[in-house]
Amino acid sequence: MAVPPLLAQDATSVNITRDDQLRFFAPTVSGQLGLFETLSADTLRRGEWAFGVYYNDYDLLAGPAPELAPLSARDPEDLSYDLYRLSASIGVGLTDRWEVSAMLPYDRLTSNGGDRVGYINGNLYRGEFEESGLGNVHLATKLMLSPLDSPTRFSLLGFLDLPTGDNEITGGGTDYGIGGAVTHGVFSADLIYKLRGDYDNDNSTVTGASPLDPSDEFHLDAGINWPTGLFGTTNWISEINTTWYTGGDREPDAPVFLLSGLRHWFGTSGWALSAAARWNATKFFNNNDECRFTELDDCGLSGLVGLTFAPLHFTTPTAPPPAPTPVPPPVEAPPPAPVPPPAPPVVPPAQPQELRTDEIHFEPGSARLTNIAKAILDEVALRMKQEPSSTALVIGYTDDRENTGPNADLDRRRAEAVRDYLVTRHGIDPSRITIEGRGTQEPVGDNTTAEGRLRNRRVVIRLILP
Repeated sequence: MAVPPLLAQDATSVNITRDDQLRFFAPTVSGQLGLFETLSADTLRRGEWAFGVYYNDYDLLAGPAPELAPLSARDPEDLSYDLYRLSASIGVGLTDRWEVSAMLPYDRLTSNGGDRVGYINGNLYRGEFEESGLGNVHLATKLMLSPLDSPTRFSLLGFLDLPTGDNEITGGGTDYGIGGAVTHGVFSADLIYKLRGDYDNDNSTVTGASPLDPSDEFHLDAGINWPTGLFGTTNWISEINTTWYTGGDREPDAPVFLLSGLRHWFGTSGWALSAAARWNATKFFNNNDECRFTELDDCGLSGLVGLTFAPLHFTTPTAPPPAPTPVPPPVEAPPPAPVPPPAPPVVPPAQPQELRTDEIHFEPGSARLTNIAKAILDEVALRMKQEPSSTALVIGYTDDRENTGPNADLDRRRAEAVRDYLVTRHGIDPSRITIEGRGTQEPVGDNTTAEGRLRNRRVVIRLILP
């Protein structure tokens, strides 16, 4: 896979969303993808490469060794030291959800302990010391169990620390461990169990020291990866890192580190620059007598810087580069003016069309609409809505036995009942409806029979379509 230049793409020229930045992960100080120390559940994909270089300063406390003679004149837990680590790592994706990585550190230990003694990296030291050399090779693997597009992702972790480093720094033991990682949105966390090998103490500054059985370790890391919006693609990363010790000859106090800083991605190139401050809260609360602005080491403060590369993936496509400006074609002579077409023939206006609907019938002496009548009117309303310029003429009739006494206007009330239903139930504009009452005129049935009178008790609707 080709590695793009550091400034291959400016983030302002592409559409990088917040969701994109939540999936931006770089190699951690141990070489696997994640934040600074915290591993994410995400992995490199098939054929992808990643690498990183970090410089770390860890401000630490040595494990006590009170049984050594002569006894320390001061509290043996008061032996503080610094671990300066320059590390390089490389990782590769074997499949879309399985990666492997390797990390090699170069360590430097410094302290000014006076007559104090303690366990440092599994070795016994007394007094003033300074050592430098290669640390153990850290080989790791990560297998993601979740789909790539899942909002919550889980991974299995495994690693092996091979004793290939210098005796001045390492004690000759092989360490290995397993664990898991989870990522959801801005949050990532991992939990790892590390089994320690026996250290030989060949390089101990204390003569006659027996091999040490170091404690096994539980590592818990958790952090947030927050897109800040600064400079296009800068993320704020904050973590808490701690280790619990179990078993072995010594169980040091569990250190609690608070780590916070920024990681700036150089556009879409995959290159990122990281810087963060680290605070050893355990050391500060155990030994802060000399903490002041000019002695930040005694406050438990340290930090890291790093330069990394890892391929980036986007949930939305990036904007394509602008198309080149087209060259205007040569100017041609205008074509001759077209001959105007003959005027279209005059079409006479269409004559209005009249439609008659089904007749609506009523009970004797009643202007009440039946359910059958309402169903017919629903069809009429639908047609009038489909033809918004149409109008309706509604004509009411009676049989020859109804047009007397109080029913003298029954024909008109039947027409009004039809109009009111169309207006109130279907919202037809009343100005589009004209009503008439024609009494017993224009009978369609024989008034001497009940069936004939039923046919005459009716309303006729004429739809006028333009």
